[in-house]
Amino acid sequence: MTLGERIKIIREKRGWSQNELSRRSGVRQALISELESGKKHDTTGVALKRLALTLGVTVDYLVGMYAEDESELLPAGVATVGA
Repeated sequence: MTLGERIKIIREKRGWSQNELSRRSGVRQALISELESGKKHDTTGVALKRLALTLGVTVDYLVGMYAEDESELLPAGVATVGA
């Protein structure tokens, strides 16, 4: 599974649009779209960290470092990005 696929799956589980994820994370909606569509396959560490925090998963999970399951999900309420 790709980075973009993981982002899309978790985003949809949260019930968020790409615009909502962008607003919450501070990551450009265009970048989220490119990642999810496969036009872009990687991103900077800052954007990746913001997406992981906002989605409530680890960066390792997003980049596929370990198993393909959702064991990397963080408890609800942990994933908040400060201003």
